Amino acid sequence: MKKLYDFYLSQVKHTHYVELNFEAFGDMLTKLEYIVHRVDNEINGLLIYSVDEFVDINLVIGETSSYKPLIQALIAKTTKDIRIHYHKPYHLAWYAKEHMVHPNEQGVVYDSKLHKTYLELGFKETSIQETYFLDLKQFKLDKSISEKLESLNYQGYDVTLYNPLKHTGMDKFLTRLQSESFRNAIIANLSKRRPDPLLIVIKDNEVMGFSGPLLIADDFRGIFSGIEIVDEVRGLGLGKILFQKLCQTLKQMGAKYMTLFTGNKNAAKYIYLSAGFEIVQKFALMVYERKS
Repeated sequence: MKKLYDFYLSQVKHTHYVELNFEAFGDMLTKLEYIVHRVDNEINGLLIYSVDEFVDINLVIGETSSYKPLIQALIAKTTKDIRIHYHKPYHLAWYAKEHMVHPNEQGVVYDSKLHKTYLELGFKETSIQETYFLDLKQFKLDKSISEKLESLNYQGYDVTLYNPLKHTGMDKFLTRLQSESFRNAIIANLSKRRPDPLLIVIKDNEVMGFSGPLLIADDFRGIFSGIEIVDEVRGLGLGKILFQKLCQTLKQMGAKYMTLFTGNKNAAKYIYLSAGFEIVQKFALMVYERKS
């Protein structure tokens, strides 16, 4: 283990990954499986993966010359489809910009040597993911957003922090959420003795949308679990308003920056860009499919 960790330390400084300490690195190797590539009895590369319904590649690190033999060894080792995905079994934080951290790598860096090696070996791209970054020190609520919200107020709409003593329809709203993970995040938060702030869209005080729950990480990254509004209030500009109010609220809470990611074909990207976010990295999601 010590030899593998020393190799990892020698290589991770050349990557965008946040360095794992010895205990965290050991925990990853204990929970997952790995392949080591050696040249003249010296470690040249390391591939870490998990096996479930798919084989998920968690980390490939080392000399670029090790990439191809490592991946070929994995292909030979399993008969299952192999994925490179953001649903990694062991999340690996990385520096999205300078010392600003995003908590989980989304795939393989697009157009990198590793990405090209996967393509060469028959992996296919399933989507391209983009990581966004915003320096909250520079963020200001767009004047047009304030004006639009004021206009919608006259129609009974508002974007505000959730107050269970004032706002109705939360149970109904939860059943209408398309994402089970969003629903679970809200339910878990509301069950806390002191729930974290939750921004909501309301129509006549009935919940019609949400963003949150809102948290601040130890490094002052603003965190939210999700954002969604129901179909019947779409098309009014409430999504854009909700997102910018989310940024404003996190800034007021003390957050210094935000990161997020989405597919490059997701129309929500334009909401992020209009709020001042910039694209700082592109990742490919990929799969190696076995022929039936």
